[in-house]
Amino acid sequence: MFLRDTVVSNSDATLTNTDTFNDGELSIAINPDNHDEIAITSFAGSWATTAAPIWHSIDGGATWTKRATLARPPGESPSGCPCDQTIDFGRNNLLFGTFLTVGPTTVYTGASFDLTSAAAFTWHTLAGVTQRTNQGTVGNADQPWLLVNRDPANHDQDNAYVAYDDFNTAPDMRVAVSYGSLPPVFTTDNRVGFSTGSVNPGHRLAKDPKSGAVYSLFQRRIAAGGGGSQNINYMLNRSTDGGQTWTLNGSTTGIVVANADSTQPWPKFGTVNALLGGALHAATDPVRGHLYYVYGSRDSATGNDRLAIRRLSTNDDGTMSIGAASFVTGQVEAAIPSVAVTPNGTVGVFYYTFDGIGTSSLPIFTAHIAISKDSAATFVDTALLTFQSSAPGTGNLFDRQRVFGDYMQLKVAGGTFFGAFTGNGVAFGRPFANHDPIFFKVQATGPRP
Repeated sequence: MFLRDTVVSNSDATLTNTDTFNDGELSIAINPDNHDEIAITSFAGSWATTAAPIWHSIDGGATWTKRATLARPPGESPSGCPCDQTIDFGRNNLLFGTFLTVGPTTVYTGASFDLTSAAAFTWHTLAGVTQRTNQGTVGNADQPWLLVNRDPANHDQDNAYVAYDDFNTAPDMRVAVSYGSLPPVFTTDNRVGFSTGSVNPGHRLAKDPKSGAVYSLFQRRIAAGGGGSQNINYMLNRSTDGGQTWTLNGSTTGIVVANADSTQPWPKFGTVNALLGGALHAATDPVRGHLYYVYGSRDSATGNDRLAIRRLSTNDDGTMSIGAASFVTGQVEAAIPSVAVTPNGTVGVFYYTFDGIGTSSLPIFTAHIAISKDSAATFVDTALLTFQSSAPGTGNLFDRQRVFGDYMQLKVAGGTFFGAFTGNGVAFGRPFANHDPIFFKVQATGPRP
């Protein structure tokens, strides 16, 4: 297990004493051609001048540089954004990134072939104005989620997929696709499902690098749950033709993988983080193609919000069978999961637990990684970091405060789990409490189970 605070282990030694950004909502990308190159995005700055920052390492995460190289989209007015943002590497050292802006809410997607240079970040523009990714809606998009996957037919081509919510409608779930172009040009934007009110859909993507298939997963609130929770159908849809059409088990709007109660978005997780990004994630086994779907599941007896997981397998006729549920966690209050699978079939799940209130009325959290070597039947849990929040709750359990944000990400490169989460930097040498991006990697070697 290897951990680094990207602010403390930084090429700029002054950041330890001067950087005070609340680095929430982390996305991570690992270069498939060079696993020593890693990038992380967080709420670490804005386009108020010309470029927003990205955390960049070229030595496997041992040291980091905060680079102002996410160039502002041409034609976009300066604002407090980028807001929601996710990144992923394709081949040939190419990093893709999708970014939400406000006033009106719009999604822009660009790419860079050199993270040391803002000039290298490219956008699709017409007459000097960046073209939006969200073709299906204007002014009410939310939570874009980007993954890069090989084209199902042309194995030498990478496509960029961006999932987002369209709150002009049910809300609808939409996925836009750019086919092998640089800068990315989104020519397809399809409705893949729909949600309801009361909870955020938490729209996410998962990719199968073996077949080129892409999965869309999201939440659909059905009714009130027990103890003030919500009863949720956890949905899944799939495209096997590069996002042109979507269908799974005969449904064009997705199937129900699981139903469970989940305490979201309020009361806030740990008194400081409204769960406005759902409690779900999925990833595929890159060799066998099985899909692992992790989701929030409240225990009706204890009231604890645990994490459950199901494995889905593809049948000869293309349909998918849903396996039995098993639990990732014990009787704990858990949230913000992310799952990844190594080529040897090891399943890893990142998540937080809320561990109670500590000194000065500050909540205590632990970041975990749970690892399974038996196809998610059982898990061995490892605590990555236990820390106090650097910010107290507002006193209102039903506001939009989010010290962590809506998601964290765990990914795989080779036989290693790579992840990033928001944690207190004091344990790493910060002279004051602050929420920093914490990078970690865990090796998962060995033969397939």
